[in-house]
Amino acid sequence: MHRVNVSLYAAALTVLISRVKTRLLQNTLLRYRAWWGQNSPQDAQKDRPARPQRARRRIVLFAYVEPLSDVRTKLAVFFSILLISGLWWEPYALSAKERPGSSGIPPEKAAAYIYAVIKADRTLYTTEIVNRLQAKGVTTASEHWEQENALMLPAQFLQHSGKLAAENGSGIRYRLIGLWPIYRRNAPASDLERNALESLRKNPDLPVTGIVTSGRQQYFQAIYPDLAVSQACIDCHNAHLLSPKRDFKLNDVMGGIAITIPLE
Repeated sequence: MHRVNVSLYAAALTVLISRVKTRLLQNTLLRYRAWWGQNSPQDAQKDRPARPQRARRRIVLFAYVEPLSDVRTKLAVFFSILLISGLWWEPYALSAKERPGSSGIPPEKAAAYIYAVIKADRTLYTTEIVNRLQAKGVTTASEHWEQENALMLPAQFLQHSGKLAAENGSGIRYRLIGLWPIYRRNAPASDLERNALESLRKNPDLPVTGIVTSGRQQYFQAIYPDLAVSQACIDCHNAHLLSPKRDFKLNDVMGGIAITIPLE
């Protein structure tokens, strides 16, 4: 049996209760030490300070240990130590419950968070920059924005931001895919992406998720709908010479946003 550290319990009790209760608990712990052979009961009796009569009436558990039998004394000491231990460790137990375990954030939630940021950034760029500046006649958005000193198209904005995200070493990737891509790089790269695009055409409110493998690494993939939220997107696809589909309308599902997260 480990010996009880009297000073530790006294310090904890000073913070949690009152000074009177602390003195009473120290008396109990001295008896506990005597019981386990550290001091004789007579030495513990000499070291114990006088108990205030008022506190004796208020706290039965600690004040009336002496007249009890050996078994009842042991039980009283045991439950008093258990009470202090619970008060001492309770804050740490609560904080451990509040923190998640080592499993981390589920990939479904992580993908949803990433999509929320992508959607917010793209919507802001489309509505407050592209549409606003074009409406005021300040500038236009063009596929060849670098050569024409124009704004990049919203799809290009997402494409370039996805490229930067892939280069930071986190392993997270996102890109635009579609059943009618203007360029082959935006075509679905797997059966999961192809089936997801077909599903999103029927139910754009439900993203499609799955596990894909590349080499020895497994990835979680989530495909969200890419909606025609801007007239600039519609005009570009409907007028582009390489576009296989030229009848897009506002809020149509033009394709999907594929988010890929490595599974460690």
